[in-house]
Amino acid sequence: MSHLRRRTKPLIALVALLTLALVFSACAYFKEGSLSLSQPGGIGPVRVHFTLCTEPEPECSPASETEEVQYLLGVAVPPGSTPPATVTAVPVGGGSPLTFTRNDEVATEIAAASANLKKLAEKEGEAEKAPPVWPPAGLQGVGYISNALLEQEGVQVEWNVDADFGLPVAADGSPYPGPFATGLSLGFREVSPTQSASRPVHCWRFEGEPQEGEAFCFGTAMEGQTGTADLRVAAPAPTSVFLGGKAAIAFPFNFAATASPSPTFALSATSTLPKAKLSLASPTFAPGTPDPNTHRAPTAEQEVSVTVPKNAKPGTYEVTITATAPQGGTTSQTTKLKVTKPKLKLGGVKLNKATGTATLSVKVPGAGTLTVAGKGIVKAKKKAKKAKRLMITIKVRGATKAELDQLGRVKVRAKLTFKPTSGIAAKKTKSITLKQH
Repeated sequence: MSHLRRRTKPLIALVALLTLALVFSACAYFKEGSLSLSQPGGIGPVRVHFTLCTEPEPECSPASETEEVQYLLGVAVPPGSTPPATVTAVPVGGGSPLTFTRNDEVATEIAAASANLKKLAEKEGEAEKAPPVWPPAGLQGVGYISNALLEQEGVQVEWNVDADFGLPVAADGSPYPGPFATGLSLGFREVSPTQSASRPVHCWRFEGEPQEGEAFCFGTAMEGQTGTADLRVAAPAPTSVFLGGKAAIAFPFNFAATASPSPTFALSATSTLPKAKLSLASPTFAPGTPDPNTHRAPTAEQEVSVTVPKNAKPGTYEVTITATAPQGGTTSQTTKLKVTKPKLKLGGVKLNKATGTATLSVKVPGAGTLTVAGKGIVKAKKKAKKAKRLMITIKVRGATKAELDQLGRVKVRAKLTFKPTSGIAAKKTKSITLKQH
């Protein structure tokens, strides 16, 4: 008699079915009390740990017959969690591991079977005997199916399972406040020459006789939750800096936690800009106290200063800040740093023949000071708070002024220098013929 039929033949009467379902739901191939949740890195993924057994007994027992089977695993997690593509079950005491592969059919089928079982139980007034519906309310179900396993009569096997699920990410990028909850469900099906391990998944709905190839699935067998901590670093807007200049980049830090105490993070910074010098305003980040209602701490900015070499190659580079929790979990964020060479753009010249001066239009690339000088030219300065067009006056002195007064015209070479607030200077020369009458 097959594994599936042997375990379901007594379930013709609904009450008997529900009673056995309750037995299975109390353990259902999960070792009793083995479920635990943790956040090994202090931040980041939550680890769901549990133990599987070859037989559904609280302390695990040897398989009662030899046959080839597959296990179906359902793990319910908060919506938006990132599930692993595979989950490995490591045998206790040696042996071959089980590999569970992500399978959306499994999640759909376990959910449908458990919902129908609950519905049948309610119809017969035996709702309290049915296992809770899987996935539990408010959680999303993730399904997995194992490779084929040859269970051998009289052999007892246990597997430890550690599955890491990434924390949900909100649409606005805010940190996940927790707690992180889970609900586990398990099923099985036979594998044979006529029922391959690659066939579609279909769970028996607890009505009529189970058909060959159908899987035996139940509802939620074990539930648990844990408090979490989450740090999200937002990306600042791209920053521009001149060669030889210094840029201060502020990264917004957002923290949320239902775990205690809150960690203090070690900070580090890197850049793809060769030979750039980076410094942090603080080597650590200690989050503020989370709000008791939202579990979110106030946003705090952590500043990275980048000094650009004078001989750097203009271009766009990356600057990354990384926060590391004491347990080793890390989170990082990257922003763009555009390195440019300051340039002056000279515009038109307007002569004032009455005074023998000229006004030169100069577009400066950012905040800084524009200076005009040269042989016979009165030195003049103009300041800018941002990139803009400045009008600077060219006026002559000494022998050059005397020549202008005598001849009514003189040619000068105006040397223009722009010194940015931070960075190397930009220079340009303009020949101008002053006229006076």
